[in-house]
Amino acid sequence: MIDASQPSGVVLVYPYFRDLDPVDKLFPPLGIAGLASQIRDLGLPVSIVDCTFMTVPDALNRIIALKPAIVGISIMVTMSANALMLLRSLRARLPATLFTAGGPLPTVNPAIFAGEFDLLSLGEGDLVFPRFCRDYITAGAKQGWVSGVDVTDYPGMYLVLDGEVRSSPPVHNPSAILDRLPLPDRSQFDHRRYQQAMEASGGMKQTSLIITRGCPFACDFCSKPVWGDVFRKPPLERVFQEIEEIMALGYDGLWIADDCFTLDTGYLARFCEEMIRRGSPIAWTCLSRVDRLTPDLVDLMKRAGCIRVYLGLESGSDETLRLMKKKVTVEQGVRAVHLFSQAGVGTAGFFMVGYPGETVESIEKTFALSLSLPLDEAWFTVPLPLPGTPLFERVADPRDWEDWEFSNQVKFVFPSAFDHQWLESRIRQTRETFDGRRVTPADD
Repeated sequence: MIDASQPSGVVLVYPYFRDLDPVDKLFPPLGIAGLASQIRDLGLPVSIVDCTFMTVPDALNRIIALKPAIVGISIMVTMSANALMLLRSLRARLPATLFTAGGPLPTVNPAIFAGEFDLLSLGEGDLVFPRFCRDYITAGAKQGWVSGVDVTDYPGMYLVLDGEVRSSPPVHNPSAILDRLPLPDRSQFDHRRYQQAMEASGGMKQTSLIITRGCPFACDFCSKPVWGDVFRKPPLERVFQEIEEIMALGYDGLWIADDCFTLDTGYLARFCEEMIRRGSPIAWTCLSRVDRLTPDLVDLMKRAGCIRVYLGLESGSDETLRLMKKKVTVEQGVRAVHLFSQAGVGTAGFFMVGYPGETVESIEKTFALSLSLPLDEAWFTVPLPLPGTPLFERVADPRDWEDWEFSNQVKFVFPSAFDHQWLESRIRQTRETFDGRRVTPADD
């Protein structure tokens, strides 16, 4: 007979609270959705606590009521304070529970979390973290069992025992393994609330889809510790099976959130051709580099339902782009925006200002570029040097690591030659000018 007073099962937590940091675009956390489906396939009970539409007390009460053997908290760059707050509140109420963390921020800077959590899962948690959960619970869910674990049996495991770090490097799974994984478990998300929020902000019930993994480029500021450098893509049959599941949940739009969805233009073309063949009544948006596009490919994307593309334009200065190691030019970015605009596909540009080594003149070139293009959206940020990036090695002191507290925050976390209040003012002025204009493709 199972003792109901003993902890059992796994709870995966996404520690974002919309009421503490309101944003317009909301997407369910697919990382823990993927892990949940894998854990369930191993025969373990697993629950997702997505805090997006919850209050902190409600989230705490939900987790405590589940009496989990393991709590895994996914931590992104603006969520460490929330994650640690939940952890410290839960420990006293769940003394027999093992607390773990994973995600981008623990992977790039495990030291700041290892003293708080019992262990960390770094990099791709696929297969390894679910297997660890099975082994731990099968062994009786006793926390002392962890001290005898050989970390090399669980790639990416990181823990501190008696002041000694025990860790093994994470692995990046090849396509042959990823293609056999179950689709993400979206069953535990509040889809009605997500759809209402997205429809209110953009007129479309849009949700996220991640198709490819890995990025072969080496931008100076980019941290990609979870999925690494190797580009991997799944069979299109699997992709469209997931799209069908999404449509069945009532969504009418996709945000293809891959860093490199348009990298393999042949794969992109086949995706578009299949979307057209199926007549799938779903619009989609995606990220794209600016240097691999042709008029024919852009037209194909348009006919396949692409309504907006997000471009990492970053700067109006070629010299700054070289500092960033973007391996693109301002001219290529301008050409990409015009290609999409002329095809009737909306465009959004990401810009970064205040980069180490650039000048006030180059910053002003970036603001001017954002206003000269037929963009539908423009997003501005300042550099955030993440551990593991060349930028971090140059400008940051790991002892002074400071997390961003809010999304889209204009705040330097390293000594900068630029005053953040001046930059914040110039960003606000540029946004006001941008929002006040009315540019259409016909004006191009």
